[in-house]
Amino acid sequence: MKWLSHSSALLLTLAVAGSMQGQNFNIQLRATLDYPGQTLANICGYAQDGREYALVGASRGLSIVEVTNPTAPKEIVQIPGPNNLWREIKVYSHYAYVTTEGGGGVQIVDLSKLPSPNLDYRNYTGTGEIADQLGAIHALHIDETRGFLYTYGGNFSSVRVHDLNADPYYPTYVGKFDQLGYIHDGYVDNDTMYACHIYAGVMSVVDMRNKNNPVLLGTVETPSRFAHNSWMLSDRKTVLTTDERVPSFLTAYDVSDPANIRELDRYSTNDGFGSIGHNTHILNDYAVTSWYTDGVTIVDAHKPDNLVLVGQYDTWPGEGPTFDGCWGVYPYLPSGNMVATNIPTTGGGQAGRLFVLTPTYQRACYLEGRVIDGCSGQPLAGAEIKINSPLIAPVKASRSDGSFKSGQPTPGSFVVTVSKPGYQTVQKVVTFSAGEVATLDVVLNLETAYNVQGLAVEKGTGAPIVNQRIVLRGAVNAYDVQTDATGRFDINCMSGGTYRVGAWGYRTTTVDIENDGAFTLELTPGYYDDFELDLGWTTSATASSGFWERGVPVATYFQNALSNPGNDVSFDNGEECYITGNGGGQAGNDDVDNGSVTLSTPPMRLGAYSDAVLKYHFWFYNRGGNTPPNDRFEVRLSNGTQSALIRTDTASLSAWRYSGEIRLRNYLPLTNQMQVHFIAYDDNPGHLVEAAVDAFEVVPGTVSTAETPPLLQWQVTPNPSPDAFWVRYTWTDAEPVALDIMDALGRNLETHPLPGQSGELFIGHTLRPGAYLLRLQAADGRQAVWRVVRTAP
Repeated sequence: MKWLSHSSALLLTLAVAGSMQGQNFNIQLRATLDYPGQTLANICGYAQDGREYALVGASRGLSIVEVTNPTAPKEIVQIPGPNNLWREIKVYSHYAYVTTEGGGGVQIVDLSKLPSPNLDYRNYTGTGEIADQLGAIHALHIDETRGFLYTYGGNFSSVRVHDLNADPYYPTYVGKFDQLGYIHDGYVDNDTMYACHIYAGVMSVVDMRNKNNPVLLGTVETPSRFAHNSWMLSDRKTVLTTDERVPSFLTAYDVSDPANIRELDRYSTNDGFGSIGHNTHILNDYAVTSWYTDGVTIVDAHKPDNLVLVGQYDTWPGEGPTFDGCWGVYPYLPSGNMVATNIPTTGGGQAGRLFVLTPTYQRACYLEGRVIDGCSGQPLAGAEIKINSPLIAPVKASRSDGSFKSGQPTPGSFVVTVSKPGYQTVQKVVTFSAGEVATLDVVLNLETAYNVQGLAVEKGTGAPIVNQRIVLRGAVNAYDVQTDATGRFDINCMSGGTYRVGAWGYRTTTVDIENDGAFTLELTPGYYDDFELDLGWTTSATASSGFWERGVPVATYFQNALSNPGNDVSFDNGEECYITGNGGGQAGNDDVDNGSVTLSTPPMRLGAYSDAVLKYHFWFYNRGGNTPPNDRFEVRLSNGTQSALIRTDTASLSAWRYSGEIRLRNYLPLTNQMQVHFIAYDDNPGHLVEAAVDAFEVVPGTVSTAETPPLLQWQVTPNPSPDAFWVRYTWTDAEPVALDIMDALGRNLETHPLPGQSGELFIGHTLRPGAYLLRLQAADGRQAVWRVVRTAP
């Protein structure tokens, strides 16, 4: 047992509400207390005999501060402990349980003698099979319903469970859960744990009734795959989490079915990138959360599918996604006051600050509804909904079904603006009431709208492009259409303007839509993709993160050096590429982990050619880890039945690289089912792995010159022809089944059944001027190809 008296020199500062940032509301600053020479970590609270105390995780040990008078906080005592940045505190009965990354296990402080500074305390380092093994511990939580202490992280990495029921001052070790790797923090109630696996990027739900054999019930991946802490609402079926890296959100999940956890909503003090959320606590279904550079927020979570900010006090003068500012906040003092900690008072300083705050809790005023396209009558996604209230409300966007949910803290009548580029803006006056939902359904009409009938043809030949998916993307809307057997398609209520148009197997082009009626879309054949549009590439993975995605690349960094460039290649259209994960920030935030990720082209029809040349640009980054990087970036080729490795890159470079020309005939026979596959591997042991692909191109070479089968005799006349072609054939050792007419890229335009081993056909009447391929096919797979030219009449 040990006791000690007050010895720290602290500085008291009084302040008034709203003294730091203009956006502060519904939280009043009562006082601050500085800690010269010490940083502050997390915070807890305690009350007895009508007195209230802040339990402050200072770097030199637990600081106990009386805050009964919120304008005059006074330190009672500081319990010494390892000098360390991290310190976490929880209370059970009249005991404080303190952990730190500095070691020493769990420090247990008997608070029953407060306000006397002469407090008993001891260190618990484990019993039974972990006797004297508890050292560094990152965080802790107490299942107050069942009386068990859970310690997270530190030298045991996962979670260890300790029984407090017999004697809270002398815990006993009873079990563990160590699946899914490191556990950073968690919430436990009534033998159910909601654990935050920060590096695996998931929150898990675990049945802890059998402490020696816990059962994993389910997991959910959090928005930035960096689950930091969790807490439960009063409905016992909704859990909120924080992510401790950008994009950082306070996120609500329905966990009523742990095997099918559903995200309900997410909230950020800005766009997810301007500040990092740290710890959240729930009081009467308000989420009280510390955000490093944005201070303390109160979010009304009693409608967890519509999280609304109803109070904020910014404790930090700076901004941005840094780890300065507010570490923790404790909202459970009987008076209703809350206490919060800033790590240092200024960036890089060594003087933490305690805040005493008085909140005003008020229910949010909700706005929900739908947005409909007035021309088509269909739900309209991406419309912005802005509430013009005195306190800035977040701008929300309508979802794919046209629905939206928003809100703000101030009752009254305010103008709501609903807008989307290319549509006429609508403004409505809506009356808001605290705790109630106002409904607003809005119809937005296009500024210009046309009904059009398109015909897709190949440029040069004018041949219709049949049964082909075509993507048209404009400044307002995008359309995904399928041509029919004649190359035609219809679009009603098409917004006017300039569109980028693409289809797999054709070069991207531009078309202007300026009026109703028919238009012709000419596309130049060619296998080229700069990912400006989504032309149907597919992805697969065995890895747990770093999946291929199409988008504008966000730069990443490792040890303050560039990992991934924040741009695509400079010479193509658009700004998109395919990239493995695109979360930005640190290279490890969303890199390829524990397996491989594969990106595959749609099939290419190259069977009529003797060769084809592959070209592309890429980057591959491979660093970090505790051993030399051993990962790779592979390119493979397949033809429907066979697969071949055509290139492997292991050198890491944070810049775009050119593949050079790769002749595909050197690897596999060319067919009409050719695909290229880009594969990034993270092999054991793990390292940082990121990759990207852009400016993909395959250029078919000479038409196949395979020898004509010896017993086939055929003739095509006239060639060139201004009209049509006579095809005469005799194939005595085969059963010819069909004659195909193909374009220059080997795509089939017409198929003509053949009557037997000999015959003649008159074909090509509908062909436009250009070069074509005739392919005679036998039932046993043999074939012959003849090149023909249709001239102008």
